[in-house]
Amino acid sequence: MTDEEADDWNPHSRLCIARLRDHGVDMTGFAQTRELLPVPDIPGYRTLKCDFHLHTVFSDGDVWPTTRITEAWRDGLDAISFADHSDYNPHSDDVKNDPARAYELALPAAETLGIILIPGIEVGEDDLHCNALFITDSHSLRGGKLIETLQKARSQDAFVFWNHPGWKQPAEWFPLIADAYNAKLIQGMELVNGNSFYPEAYRWVEEKKLTILANSDAHEPVPQACAGGLRPITLVFARTADRAGIREALSARRTAAWMGGEVWGDESLLKMLWEAAVKVEGKERDLKPGGPPVGVRLRNDSAIPFRLHIGKGPDWLLGVQGDVLLPGQKAIEGPLSAAANAPAGRQRVEIEMEIKNLHVAPGRNLTVRLPLSLVLSQ
Repeated sequence: MTDEEADDWNPHSRLCIARLRDHGVDMTGFAQTRELLPVPDIPGYRTLKCDFHLHTVFSDGDVWPTTRITEAWRDGLDAISFADHSDYNPHSDDVKNDPARAYELALPAAETLGIILIPGIEVGEDDLHCNALFITDSHSLRGGKLIETLQKARSQDAFVFWNHPGWKQPAEWFPLIADAYNAKLIQGMELVNGNSFYPEAYRWVEEKKLTILANSDAHEPVPQACAGGLRPITLVFARTADRAGIREALSARRTAAWMGGEVWGDESLLKMLWEAAVKVEGKERDLKPGGPPVGVRLRNDSAIPFRLHIGKGPDWLLGVQGDVLLPGQKAIEGPLSAAANAPAGRQRVEIEMEIKNLHVAPGRNLTVRLPLSLVLSQ
């Protein structure tokens, strides 16, 4: 991107471009547009879009740390964390073998672009890996067995989650994980890692009171086509849009996992998310009993598409039933009509709906009632 091209780039100007260059960000071919990826706030909380599992050349990733910042900005994220391995760096002949260096290099660019960067590290034993976020001394977490390392992470008040529980083998509540959990060393779990969802692990979320996470675990550059699509995102419902707000929300289990068109989370949180995202356009609809149908528009202000199964309302209310797709950031319209025996006057009715892609427990989806205000006149 040239300085001239930056003139019309909102919200960042030539000064922003110059600062990024000063921090070592290669601006050649940098995307000029940001995928807004709107997801509404819910009452009392800000909805932040996060990816807490990214790798750089300082472990086994293929990109420079600042590239992860520009990818996150492009894809509409609010916060990310690097999870470079504590003891594995195949690029050590070319870059300093320092687990804290990626964070140090990327922080100025993150601050320039408004991305919340959280210090983190990936630690493990054999094929069982965990990420520790909000660490203060990554060097002390290198080497040693998993339990010992997680104890050191706890002394730094880290938030720890279990990575890809079904990696290389079906997910089980492995003895080592059980020991770490029983010692209160693990607080969360990746229900989604990359394009993998672990159904066998889903029941542990509520049984063990674990925080749900969805992360990319990206090693290669994240292609732009993943924005709002295949790239998984942890939705964090935070009191404040900053590092402290994210830390508190993770501890309080106020998160949801979003991958493609699927979302997994607590029922009360997903209900608030649905209510914040979807509105019936217009206040009232005039219907004539036995008369022609009128259109009712349902608007989705979020980037999350919703798959609806529309059930019945009152027996006298006739309209669309069955499966309907409500795309992200779009509106759909369906016909409603009243049977000849419909009661006259102003009626407030509710239509039962199952939101088939909002999952609140294994085998159970969110159910809601869509309120409608109708005026029936002869």
